[in-house]
Amino acid sequence: MRAFAAALAVVATLVPALSIGSVGGDVEVIKSPNDDAQYRGFVLSNQLKVLVISDPLTDKSAAALAVNVGSGSDPEDRAGLAHFLEHMLFLGTEKYPIPGEYQKFIRAHGGSNNAYTAFEFTNYFFDIDPDHFEPALDRFAQFFIAPLFTPKYVEREINAVDSEYRSKLKNDAHLRIDAQKMVFNPRHPYASFQGGSLETLRGDEERPIRDELIDFYRQHYSANLMALVVIGREPIPVLERWVTERFGQIPDHDAQPLVMSEPLFSPGTLPTRLDIVPNKDDRYAQLTFPIPPVDEHYRSKPTLYIGDLLGHEGKGSLLSLLRSKGWVDGLSAGTGMSNRSAATFNLSMSLTKEGLAHVEEVIEHVFEYLRLVRAEGIRRWTFEELSRLSALDFRFKEKSEPIDYAAGLATNLHLFPLQDVLRGPYALDVFEPDLIAAFLDHLVPENVLLSVVAKGLAANAESRWFAAPYKVSALPATTLSKWKTTPVDGALALPPPNPFIPENLALQPLESATPAPVRIKRDPGFELWHQQDPTFRVPRADFFFTVRSPVSNDTARHAALTGLYVDLVNDALNEFAYPAALAGLSYRLYEHVRGFSVRISGYSDKQALVLDRVVKTLGGLRVDPERFSILKERALRSLRNAQHDRPFTQTLSEVSHLLLEPSWSEEQRADALEPVELAELEAFIPQLLQRLSIVALSHGNLLGEEALELAGLVTRGLLDPAVATPVPNARVVKLSPGARFVRELEIEHDDSAITAYFQGSDKSYAQRAEFGLLTQILASPFYADLRTEKQLGYIVFATSATLLEVPGISFVVQSPVADPGSLEHHTDAFIERYASKLAEMSDAEFEANKSGLLTRILEEERTLQERSSRYWREIDQEHYRFDSREQLARAVREIDRAQFQAFYRRTLIGEESARIIVRTVGDKHRRAFALHREVEDGLLVPDAQAFRQGREYFSRLAPSAKRPQVERPDAA
Repeated sequence: MRAFAAALAVVATLVPALSIGSVGGDVEVIKSPNDDAQYRGFVLSNQLKVLVISDPLTDKSAAALAVNVGSGSDPEDRAGLAHFLEHMLFLGTEKYPIPGEYQKFIRAHGGSNNAYTAFEFTNYFFDIDPDHFEPALDRFAQFFIAPLFTPKYVEREINAVDSEYRSKLKNDAHLRIDAQKMVFNPRHPYASFQGGSLETLRGDEERPIRDELIDFYRQHYSANLMALVVIGREPIPVLERWVTERFGQIPDHDAQPLVMSEPLFSPGTLPTRLDIVPNKDDRYAQLTFPIPPVDEHYRSKPTLYIGDLLGHEGKGSLLSLLRSKGWVDGLSAGTGMSNRSAATFNLSMSLTKEGLAHVEEVIEHVFEYLRLVRAEGIRRWTFEELSRLSALDFRFKEKSEPIDYAAGLATNLHLFPLQDVLRGPYALDVFEPDLIAAFLDHLVPENVLLSVVAKGLAANAESRWFAAPYKVSALPATTLSKWKTTPVDGALALPPPNPFIPENLALQPLESATPAPVRIKRDPGFELWHQQDPTFRVPRADFFFTVRSPVSNDTARHAALTGLYVDLVNDALNEFAYPAALAGLSYRLYEHVRGFSVRISGYSDKQALVLDRVVKTLGGLRVDPERFSILKERALRSLRNAQHDRPFTQTLSEVSHLLLEPSWSEEQRADALEPVELAELEAFIPQLLQRLSIVALSHGNLLGEEALELAGLVTRGLLDPAVATPVPNARVVKLSPGARFVRELEIEHDDSAITAYFQGSDKSYAQRAEFGLLTQILASPFYADLRTEKQLGYIVFATSATLLEVPGISFVVQSPVADPGSLEHHTDAFIERYASKLAEMSDAEFEANKSGLLTRILEEERTLQERSSRYWREIDQEHYRFDSREQLARAVREIDRAQFQAFYRRTLIGEESARIIVRTVGDKHRRAFALHREVEDGLLVPDAQAFRQGREYFSRLAPSAKRPQVERPDAA
């Protein structure tokens, strides 16, 4: 797998340059020919770098500001200070002093906001309804002009940072990184703890943490270290004026970015081996090589080139050889840590049980392949093939979510010259073989940190912050010698030319413009829906089909067997499909409640080749006994590892498990899969495929007759040998009015967590609209109350909980300081208090929240695949008018305030309220919570299967679901 698959390149001659005016001169910002937005880049008088983007068609405006300072700049004795500062900027400014006012304003007007602190950058971003963009920008700008750092919130927010840290204590990714920091040079900032905790951030009278926050802010939050991106509907001059008036006020202290002179590894540290014992039953090995900085080489991307070869998954690849030996079942390669001073190249492999026993031989083959690349792999035609693929991707680049686009470009402004800010991640213009060879010279045994992660490894120490068990040991000289001298295995080969690079990129003439998909074929057991794309006009298409079988999920054992079948088909297709994915033509096969689905997406040219192979593999899978054993063991580990997910994640998913029929827990599936032998799977596959119904969707650059040809591949390969059989959708338990059920999970974690789920009474659009508005209104104040004010935990949110169109809302809290009984009490108290606030809410604020919800509902898709996914959901629910969004929006507009207040009380407070509480007691809270168990007034649910037995269910179809009124006259 290529580590930077998204960082594709472009041949400069294929890309037009757009000349735009700027403050202080003209700058050419190179954009995709498929991009109709207008760009202007400039630098304000305070040295703030700015990119404004005018897109009259955007239905969301967005902004992001990236500061060239991050955790790498933390003072030595104040780990986490940069992260803590990021938190504090959301808690009030001189102009807008109320904590949470910014988030509330954004949320009320259909937007979202967030921020993150990385090693070198801190990035703040938001999106919003375009009609409220200017006042949102004004609030945003004040973060960087006059934050308050209110003393009481400084003290409170330390708890939130500490809670965030503690919520990750059992996260294996953090454990691995923390253990690796024990090997890094302790004088390098990357070796420090970067999140922060009570221990690192608690001040005292002589050294108040607030003073240090302010000093850090004044030292580093300087306009010359900032880059701003603004995306709006307004013309360029208007956006430029808004930015200049507001962000021009940010002080410029002429600050200097972080410069690191220390090496990442102290001299003499490498080569070495680091063994790490994880919480989950995972096994993998990672090779980490320190390399010189790579950012300056963005036009040639030597590590992308190397990663493309090492991470290849086709025939003759390193992964192919290691899979054939039964040692490895996944591999990725590419740049790891990267900043202006240094970088690493990482190669990671997921190991089988046998692979763990042969890990030194696995690494031996890695260095064999590296020698092959040095000897034969630096090829101009390979580079030009990468460039060609990159050129295509940039040429036909589709829009991104504005908030994501702005956040990415804000960081890019620090990394690339202004003219290349859009295409910098894609640029691949210059073939530099000597530079590639120079980077390969660092990928040698003498320069490697080998990290091996697995249960059962010997450990003799624990890491400082995440208590990761680990052991550091020297790599034997004999091992290093073998790694350097073993002859290259004859099975290894460099990738051949990619046969899937599209050749026909012509757009098909629109033969019939339809506003939505039309059913063009309907036979017993088969339907084909088709729409030729009239909007995006790119040479791509999506061909989706779902295979429904009555035995795919009727028992836990069949569900486990279906999952294993899907894994084995994916495994069998991997070498074939990988080059296609590199060429922009991917497939995805996944299981679901009624069977399994296939999604083929990408350039429409050569889609039939991929579809034909996928269908033939589905219908004629020959299972290799060794791969069966490996994939069964992998599936079992994955299912068992679910018990180590974060507590709030487990409580949230348990709600679905309780209410959906059929539904099987990971534990049930694992128990069912454990005794399965190969013969049983081989007997099950014909049963799975014996009775079927298939539904397909064709959308994009395909004519109707082309869609029918693709459909023919599916029907001939799968349906013709089967018996057409309808398969109903899953059902959702209907809770009785006034019901309160409690489900308690046993999870090993210090934190407690609850999910308080409230269910609607019907599936009507009116009810779904009311629940949508409920979430819209409550999300921000719930977060502000339980997290910011009461400091119950870092993870606090209210979220929509719609299940198969049954509306609901979930209140979720994970807490290191309170037991689940207290969390439920605080949730109920918030709901009760907010009833009066809702009654006092002005008409203007109520209507603003309705408007914000409408913005979310009616947000337009930005890519062909996003629209295909919406169509696919409508087809699955049999909404054949494809107007669910419009009907839901109509219902939102009709919500009456007085009726909504009555709905609020009836749904969340009154005797008719129907709820499920899923909770887990943290290890620290078990004694305190014992009293709550004794006075429990709800019905304790022993398990999901018992809970669902004898229950009433919602009807499978919503009352408004309609069959299509009109079909194409020439439908087959």
